[in-house]
Amino acid sequence: MNAALTRAVPLVAAVVAAAPAAPSGATELGKRTLARGDRGDDVRALQELLTDLDVPTDARGTFGAATVARVKRYERREDLPVDGRVSPGQARGMERRAAHADDPLRPTDVVASGPRDAEAARAYPVDGGHTYGEGFGDRGGGHMGQDIMADCGTPLRAVRDVTVRRVATEAAAGRYIVVHDRASGEDYVYMHLSTVDVATGDTPRAGAKIGEVGRTGDATACHLHFEEWTAPGWYAGGRAKDPIGLLRSAGDS
Repeated sequence: MNAALTRAVPLVAAVVAAAPAAPSGATELGKRTLARGDRGDDVRALQELLTDLDVPTDARGTFGAATVARVKRYERREDLPVDGRVSPGQARGMERRAAHADDPLRPTDVVASGPRDAEAARAYPVDGGHTYGEGFGDRGGGHMGQDIMADCGTPLRAVRDVTVRRVATEAAAGRYIVVHDRASGEDYVYMHLSTVDVATGDTPRAGAKIGEVGRTGDATACHLHFEEWTAPGWYAGGRAKDPIGLLRSAGDS
């Protein structure tokens, strides 16, 4: 009996030694992707942020089933991919959303339009090497934008000063963003993104990074499907137009 206990002690010690160390509790929110089982100061900050965003959550610093459910509730409300995880980009979007929670502008509001300033800031949507694929009106007239072929992970930029009207995922479009041009009243649509760096209601300036090229949804290669819609915008009474003029004016070579 004593011999058996003696042999068991090293085994127990080895199991204890093999147990993974708990992550540091002093992690800042937005430095890592948070998921079920994580714990630390960043998890507690996330839980407090959810409460600020009208998704009440106990701030205990442990990412359990209840926090997963609250995160999914927030993701459904904001038309984000629903996976119960919080990436650094999503955390930044949540912080920006909370900071503007008292603004009178709601995410679905149309920003008042005005005449386009010919000198308004603009940027090309794909920040990297690219070529053109299918154009506006291809596929028998059913292609409503311009495909810009680029490597997955290539940064995507806001073409003008815009308000993010929608962030969502659909079977055909994959992850996509609809942004509203505050000067012209037009909308621009970015489809097939691999990552999204903005949230509904954000107001990125021209040239700000809003996501990355991907091949999500109905896409056989990495590319951005880019659409331009006349005022008042995307499926809000506007119509799709050929964006090639905008792309050329934004400095494409």
